[in-house]
Amino acid sequence: MSREKSINKKHNVDVCILLATYNGEKYIGEMIDSILNQDYENFVIVLSDDASSDSTPEILEGYAQRYSQKVILYHSGMHFGCAQKHFMHLLRQFSDYPHIMFCDQDDIWHKDKISKTMKKMVELEKDNDISVPILVHTDLRVVDSSLNEIAPSFCKYSNLNGNRLAVNQLLVQNVVTGCTVMINNSLAKLGCRSFDEDQMLMHDWWLALLAATCGVAAFLDEPTIDYRQHANNSVGAKNAKSLRYIVNKLKTAQVANSLQDTFKNAQTFLKCYHDIIPQKYIYEINAYANMENKNALIRKFDYIRYGFWKKGLIRKIGQILLG
Repeated sequence: MSREKSINKKHNVDVCILLATYNGEKYIGEMIDSILNQDYENFVIVLSDDASSDSTPEILEGYAQRYSQKVILYHSGMHFGCAQKHFMHLLRQFSDYPHIMFCDQDDIWHKDKISKTMKKMVELEKDNDISVPILVHTDLRVVDSSLNEIAPSFCKYSNLNGNRLAVNQLLVQNVVTGCTVMINNSLAKLGCRSFDEDQMLMHDWWLALLAATCGVAAFLDEPTIDYRQHANNSVGAKNAKSLRYIVNKLKTAQVANSLQDTFKNAQTFLKCYHDIIPQKYIYEINAYANMENKNALIRKFDYIRYGFWKKGLIRKIGQILLG
């Protein structure tokens, strides 16, 4: 950590980019190069590997040696086993920077990604007190493993709306993709609280909920990243309008299981932040958190009452029939 603090102090760094890797040798070099190629210069990259068995650690070491003024090679000495726990650990270790961004190992950042996101962040910071937690996220361009375009907009492809950032909307459906996110220091500090991370669905969803309840969450409606789709994607983009997607959603228990997960996510969130969540949100978060204890009729009544709906007719039908 001493090296991290010295870099921050020496260069007065504005942005810390957290890059979590696991067996990413195939694409990690292109990813890091796209960050180093940014038209915004006041940043550092934290490279952290989760016990990869391929050549990823050696690749990261090479970048740390060649770009010592930009790259921090961090060794946690831990094995996380999933991206959200890895990123939350990194957030706690590097939360002192003014702004934090998250980075996956296989995408390509557009040259102006940081500058465009920062411009939006600065606008929001000017409109709010410095203590207000703020999150900015953007759209993505969906590409294949060779960077050929699949869809110009991840949001449209997935039938999502990046502006659906109200608390009642975020409780039931995440529209924030972590690799597009920038948060300010106030949100980073709040995100460092201790909680049961096994009940947290994803770090981006968690931080978006926190920003929406206690601060500001905003969407920049343009792609700032090439979101690479390949066989090893941990999440990936889905064509929400395809027949295959629709049939799969309606014929399996996936909808019911995913909704149960969101109820648990809300329970954990409320327990962690009940002391700072504004009272106007406490009632609806509590209502959603207790959905699993309600019968099917009451649950569907509450969907209507509080507006706990996912975007899209098919998703809503899935909620009604299977949720």
